[in-house]
This record gives sequence, structure tokens and C-alpha cells, in this order.
Amino acid sequence: MDRFLIIVALGCALLFFVIREGGRMTKSRFYEIIIAVYTFSCSFARLYVPYVNAGGEESAGGSFGPTGGVWPFYVLSFLLLWIIAVEKSWRIRRPKLVVMGIMVAYAVYTLINPYCVSRVYSIIEVIYFLSFAIFIYMFSNSFNVKMVVNGIYMGLAVTVALHFLLCLCYPVMNMEGVVKLFDSDATTRSEERIGAVGTMGHPNVLGTYASYYFTFFVACFITNYKRRESAILAGLAFIVIVLSASRSALLASAFALLAIVVFYVFRRHKLLSVASILKGIVPLAIIIALLLTGPLSFLFSNLEDLDEMTTSRLLHYYCGYEIFLDHPLVGVSMNNHLFYLIENSSAVIFEQVFDMTDIWRPEDYLFITPIHNIWIIMIVELGLIGSLPIMAMVVYYIATFKRRTLMSANRYYNIINITGLGIVCCQLVQGSSDWAPLTPQVLNLSLMFIVLSLNRHYRAEVYPEFESVEEAKRNMRRQQNQAEEEEENAIEIQAT
Repeated sequence: MDRFLIIVALGCALLFFVIREGGRMTKSRFYEIIIAVYTFSCSFARLYVPYVNAGGEESAGGSFGPTGGVWPFYVLSFLLLWIIAVEKSWRIRRPKLVVMGIMVAYAVYTLINPYCVSRVYSIIEVIYFLSFAIFIYMFSNSFNVKMVVNGIYMGLAVTVALHFLLCLCYPVMNMEGVVKLFDSDATTRSEERIGAVGTMGHPNVLGTYASYYFTFFVACFITNYKRRESAILAGLAFIVIVLSASRSALLASAFALLAIVVFYVFRRHKLLSVASILKGIVPLAIIIALLLTGPLSFLFSNLEDLDEMTTSRLLHYYCGYEIFLDHPLVGVSMNNHLFYLIENSSAVIFEQVFDMTDIWRPEDYLFITPIHNIWIIMIVELGLIGSLPIMAMVVYYIATFKRRTLMSANRYYNIINITGLGIVCCQLVQGSSDWAPLTPQVLNLSLMFIVLSLNRHYRAEVYPEFESVEEAKRNMRRQQNQAEEEEENAIEIQAT
């Protein structure tokens, strides 16, 4: 029933977009609608077709679990292949050999790991990342950045509207029947802290996903792209985060917003300049502090729940520490940390640890739910050899954000670039206390923004109709300097 409703929702969205265009439909607009429907489809946790099940609980192996599925981007890949073959006549940019080499190296590194407990579990995650890399390569070759932003905007706008409506139904109006409409296995966490699940199956996953589209609409707002609509949608997205009752998602969104203000709004100032601190960091920090200690303080007022969640996470971190001590260099392979923990549970001295705590039975949490920290999961499963390059990439991404922004006069690219920064910042905060950022349905959205923001071809595209006055002046000065250089070169040639 849940998958049937998902198909109906996607069909309604497609019909709405087509009817709204009417006789104004063009090829570019059709492509934007396709992108919009795909983006909308990413919000459904149950929209996949299983092709293999390794057995065990849903998250028995790791963040991807024992089930390999065909996700929406697999279907879209066939359309992209048709566009490249028919519309582009196979004239596409050559893939970067370095990137291809890194992807293949990680796949081989994972599959030949001698400490891998289940190859099938690892293959599930490897297939996902390799197929997504192929998809995003075809995606960037099929559409320009203007189509991408317009399509994503439409898709996420529908997503926010649906999530907001579902959040109003539950928990605001206590219509509990809507919880399992789009996911028959959905859970609302606990009676003490009830959170909305929307279409994502769990409050933490909904909060994570909402924090991502919150940063997208903030990026649209500060770049003057559909400013009024973006402000409304960002506000609705923030309400969805609050109603999900995900404290980590709320803190991650606040941190991402602060980073966007510092790195983009005040991008022409140094990070710790007086202007950045007094006009950006301090006012926004005060507003965030007032919200967290005022209207949103109810999320942090239950000290018993906070203590329980903190204790259980620390116990799980202890498990990760024990696994890391066993295999610090190469880890236990992708999607295998829980399976390894179950198979080697005797190595963890649970009795000694649990004697000092008042917590539920360990098997109900530690052996079923992945470690609530994506960075510990990464180190445990990939080891130091595999995880340090990824962490270095995160540092590089943040450090080069200003340079990428200043090199581009493209409003559409800046929206993707800002959103990518916000998502990375969300992962830094929320990923330190949750595993939701590593779930496939969340990665479908986050990886798309992060990868496309590193696309230098998108960065080089120019759309003069969306230039600000400042950008127009900068481009004019650039053209004048280029003309002066050409004139000087011509004089030198004449002189010789």
C-alpha cells in the first residue's frame, strides 16, 4: 500500500507540473520537470525495488543494511542515456581518470579486505556508490546548471509542502494513521519524544533530509532567486525540522546557517574579521541561542531522555573503539560494522560496562542499530587508510568554498555551491551523533549537491539575466582589463 501511494504522489506531481506549463512547454522545461519529479522521488524512503537480501535485521550490517535496492536514479539513468545518445549524439565530456581510479580503488579496497565478515553486505554499498557515480556523470552531461536548479527547486518545493502537511497531521493534530502511509515500517521514536516522520520512515531521517532542503532554500533566498517563495519554503522547512523533534538536525541546521553567513554573505571579509564577527556571527548566534533557550527549549528540557540517548551513544562508540583496535588500518569493510560486532561480541566487555549504567538490554540497541556517528562508522569500516582521504576531502571542500564562489558569476551555480556547503556542515554536526546522513535516501540528495558543486563546467556557465549589479561591474572590469591587455599586445606586435 505504501509504494502504491508513493507512485500516486509522483504521478500527481508530474501531472501538476505538466498542467501548470500548459502550451508553454519547451524541451528545457520538460527536462526541468523530469529533474523535479526525480528530486521529489528522493524523499520517499520506500521507493526502491529490492534485488538482493542478505538476511538479518533491516540494519544488521551497517547503515545500508542487508537489502540492495534499485533506487529512482537507476530509472532516470536510462532517460539520461537516451538524451546523451539522441540529443547529444554521444558528445559528452570525458570523465576524469583520477576520479574513476579513486572509485575503483575504493571498491577493490573494500572487497578484498581480509577482515570483511560478509562480502554481500559490502557489495550492496559498493554497487550503490559506483552506480550513483555513473548517474551523476550522465546527469551533469545531460542538463545545464540552470535546468538543474529550476528542477530541484520545483521538486523540493513539492517535498516541503507534502512533509509540512504530514507534520501537521501528526503530531500536531495527532492523526497517527498518516505515519505509515508512505512507509509501513515507520516509527515515531518513543512516547516521551514523538517526532514527525513524513515520508522518510523515522524522525531523525526526516530531520536530516529537511535540514538539507532548508539550506537549499536559504541559498536561494540570499542569492535573490525567487526570494519571497524561498523565504516561505525555508520557513516551512524549519518547522518540519522542529516537528521531527530531531535535536541533532536542529543544531546542524543552525550551524549550517551560521557557516553560510560567514562564508558567503561576508565572503569578501576574512573569516575572523570585525565585520564578519559583529555583523554576522554575533547577531545570528544570539538569535539561535534565543530560539534554543526559548520557543524550542522543549526539545532539550527532558534531561532523562538526553542522558539516556547520550549514554547509549557512548556505549555504541565504545563498541566502535573496540572494533577499531582490532583492525585500525583497513577496517572491517563497508556496511559490515554491525555484522562484525555481532560475530565478535565476546571481544566487547558488555557486562563490565552495563553494570555502571542504567540502560535497556544491549541487544535491542547495540546489535541492531548502526553506530550513531558517521565518522566512527567510516573509520571502523574503512580504517585509517580509507577514511583519512575522505576527511581530507571534507577539509578541502570547506577551505576552497570561497575560491569557488569568487571564481563564478553564475547565480545558479552559487545556489548549488552554498547548498553543498550547508550539507557538509550539517553532516559534520549531525553525523557526530546520528547515522541518518549515511542512509541511501538521504545520500541521493546530499551527494548530488556536493558533487555538482565541484563541477567546474557548471561554475563556468554564465546567465547574464541573473547578474547582480556588483557581478555586472566585476564582469565589466574583467572585460576592460582583457581589452587593455589585447591592445597592449597589439602595440607590441606593431612595434616589433
